[in-house]
Amino acid sequence: MLVTLGYGSVILVATSKLSKNPVDMVQLSKHTQIDAIHLLVTALAALFLAWEGDGLDLKDGLILTALFITYVVQHSIVASKIARTETHTVSAAEIKRALFMLLAGGIIIVFASERFVESVIGIAEWIGISPFAVAIVLSPIASELPEKITAYLTIIRDGKLAEISVCNFMGSKVNHNSLLLALLPFIAAAKGDGSVQIINIPFITMTALTLVASLSLARRRLTRAQGWVFLLLYLVTIWAAYEVR
Repeated sequence: MLVTLGYGSVILVATSKLSKNPVDMVQLSKHTQIDAIHLLVTALAALFLAWEGDGLDLKDGLILTALFITYVVQHSIVASKIARTETHTVSAAEIKRALFMLLAGGIIIVFASERFVESVIGIAEWIGISPFAVAIVLSPIASELPEKITAYLTIIRDGKLAEISVCNFMGSKVNHNSLLLALLPFIAAAKGDGSVQIINIPFITMTALTLVASLSLARRRLTRAQGWVFLLLYLVTIWAAYEVR
């Protein structure tokens, strides 16, 4: 959803009258281009590591963790440079409130995630289709809805701020491709299991879509036509998911 409907809808809203200040196209900075390269590298690395070892093991988890740390360090360097040139007015109370909300949200996710997976499987059995199909549609909507709402509110206010929304989605996807996948073999090892098997049609499809999105973002120019292409890719993916029985 992030690399298809997410980017597509952001582009279309930013370049239409749905935005209070629409733009002809979404122009991205060099920093965002670097993020696109991170997105491309992490997607290819995850696919290769899962394929060459017939699943993700502890070695693969360490490599993906290193890629995530590299991504964080690179952004920290950029952020520190910006912090030295700009004045920020964030109070201690606002920082405490933000930390509390982060902790509370994390606790809710930990205790609700297993129930959510059980619900997805139950819905799939009720409809009579593969759980993958429901997961591809329902899980992204439920788990990523807050950041999508934030992204849309931002570009509705000003289409020139579309890059913020694009970076929001991109950072989330880099996290999925690196840290999230890296945790799987560590958890499996803690439970006494072997490597984690993730090579399947949904994973390969997700990787292919990520490659298309990252190459498009690396060009630093997102036009309305690209927005419609991203939207079409999402619809094709949903159709393909429901064809998996």
